[in-house]
Amino acid sequence: MATKTEQSTINEYSQSVLKYIRDRPRLRVLLLVGPTVGLLVAFVIVPVLIMLWYAFLTGLPPADYTLENFARIFDPLYLGIIWDTFLIATGTTIFTVALGYTLAYSMVRFSTKTTVLLLLVILPFWTNYIVRMYAWINILQADGVLNWALNSVGIVEGSQRFMFSHEAVLVGLIYVWLPLAVLPFYASIKTMDEDLIEAAKDLGAGPLKAFFTVTLPMTKNGIYAGLILVAVPAFGAFVTPALLGGTGSVMIGMVIDNQFNQAFNWNFGAALGVFLTLVVLASLLLAVLAGVEDKILKRPETEGET
Repeated sequence: MATKTEQSTINEYSQSVLKYIRDRPRLRVLLLVGPTVGLLVAFVIVPVLIMLWYAFLTGLPPADYTLENFARIFDPLYLGIIWDTFLIATGTTIFTVALGYTLAYSMVRFSTKTTVLLLLVILPFWTNYIVRMYAWINILQADGVLNWALNSVGIVEGSQRFMFSHEAVLVGLIYVWLPLAVLPFYASIKTMDEDLIEAAKDLGAGPLKAFFTVTLPMTKNGIYAGLILVAVPAFGAFVTPALLGGTGSVMIGMVIDNQFNQAFNWNFGAALGVFLTLVVLASLLLAVLAGVEDKILKRPETEGET
């Protein structure tokens, strides 16, 4: 154990170090921001730059530079896959946002057990992703629960094909990302000023008009957050389409995984990765610009009222 003299020396040294840091604001900022920036550079920026570098090579380094990997993306086969990916991701985003907003709105407006409902919403996150997908396989397969239920009530006869289709992938992706969309919707609706809704009703607005003119605009930030949280992973999904879609519903994430882990064509896989990254960044940029444009359009109106 340290003696009193040693403890006193340690305390004096600690105080001098703290004073040294306090007297230098730039050093203070560097110590606070440095670790975060370092992690960002090491695990985000550097991998992206490596992927970009590989996308322009003909093989593993050292190799010649080429644009052939990007030109190959415009092959009709891959353009078809990209189009299918866009349709599935867009459908997933639209249905998930619509269902998530409806669920969140109902939880806030019509339920007194919001804590229990929130726990039920996030409960799937406590289960492994793969396990949840295999549960859907048991539901959608030829001798699965869905076919059994439909045959039991006489809606269909015989086994229907639900697996290995765009619809199966769509259902799986909606199920996976619905909880992630509900949370920002719930937060934005919960913190909304109720007096504004009551004021709209006092001025003669019906429930529907009050919703579209007051509730929806006031919760737009939560909607933007939900859109981003769903659209970004939906575009890059590969586990769900691989298990539920198979060869009947191929998405770009599956092709990237195939190029890296089976075909070992890292250069083309990197080019596809760069393309997918640009698509995601463009989607994020559009969401940001939509929010900025909304603020710009409303600023003169606000300034005129003050």
